[in-house]
Amino acid sequence: MSEASAQGLVDMAAAVAGGIYRTESRDPRHPTPTTFRQWCADVLLPAVRRG
Repeated sequence: MSEASAQGLVDMAAAVAGGIYRTESRDPRHPTPTTFRQWCADVLLPAVRRG
């Protein structure tokens, strides 16, 4: 594994430990029209499949 790859893994682990995946719940103070899961299905997945 290259030094850059190892550093990427270290950085990613630090971000996860630091709470990068913690999100605010959806409520009247934090409304969003689309959930992240729905956005992934509707936008991200088709974009990845197109290449």
